[in-house]
Amino acid sequence: GKVEFCLGTEEMHMSTPPDLSQEHFRVFSSVEKSKLPYSQLGLVISSYHQTIDILQASNQRSLKVQALHSLGSLLIFTKKKRAAFKCWSQALDDIFGKQDVLHTWREFGMSLPSATNSFSPPGFKDYSEEFLSKLGIWGCLQGAVISAKIAQFIKTLNVKKRTNCCVLSALLFQSLLRTTLPNPKAEHSYAQYEITQLLPGIELFSDKYRADICTVIASLYYIIRELHYAKHNLIVLPLLALYQYFVSVICQDLVRNLEARILKIEILIDLGFFSEAFYELSQIFYGKNMPCSIPAGYKATANIK
Repeated sequence: GKVEFCLGTEEMHMSTPPDLSQEHFRVFSSVEKSKLPYSQLGLVISSYHQTIDILQASNQRSLKVQALHSLGSLLIFTKKKRAAFKCWSQALDDIFGKQDVLHTWREFGMSLPSATNSFSPPGFKDYSEEFLSKLGIWGCLQGAVISAKIAQFIKTLNVKKRTNCCVLSALLFQSLLRTTLPNPKAEHSYAQYEITQLLPGIELFSDKYRADICTVIASLYYIIRELHYAKHNLIVLPLLALYQYFVSVICQDLVRNLEARILKIEILIDLGFFSEAFYELSQIFYGKNMPCSIPAGYKATANIK
């Protein structure tokens, strides 16, 4: 038989989803959906702004932050860096409930005592616990990703400002480690520490619009690399433990697990933690604490002799 489409027929949108078992596929749009043309991006951006205004009026702060985050990413795609920076900065301000957070975040935690261990630099303060108490889990996670994006896509030329954004993102990521007592607080304690459980009873990535696992992993790895290049190696150790938990326990990604372990060895050597670096190297050599390369539910085949 011959398949023909009724080009003059328009698709009617009903209030309920169509029953595909009864679909005759006479209209071309029911077979193939074309992507949104670039000329329509202005309409999408305008819709985002209207949605943000509505969320602001209804005091939906969390949803407003999500919308600002998504809008900033869309504006980066359209090469409007200044507008994207404005959206992401506003999102951070809404998360913290404070203006100009990128330049004033160090005012948080002033009531906290200075770090007493010899591994921390003079005057260093533990902001992560206060961030967690003020912003909550989702606020810390969203703020960490947004700060990382500002560092990666906006502060590309100013090294000092980019590093400042990376440090803020790192401290926000570290706040996730303050949710359970077993996780150590001292950064040097993560030289041989591996996270087995992060947030018991909480599905961190159940809502991809609030926390997308791919975006979180990409942002976290960017922060790790940038801080390593800037020689902030000590603050990177907890981030590496968190990154390994995400790629090993949640994603079961063997390649990224090995990539993180090799980077960790390099960082440990730079810190002078040679015994810890050798231990990590032996873990790789013997294949210990590696994610399973066989998906759950599959049975490994026996070797054929």
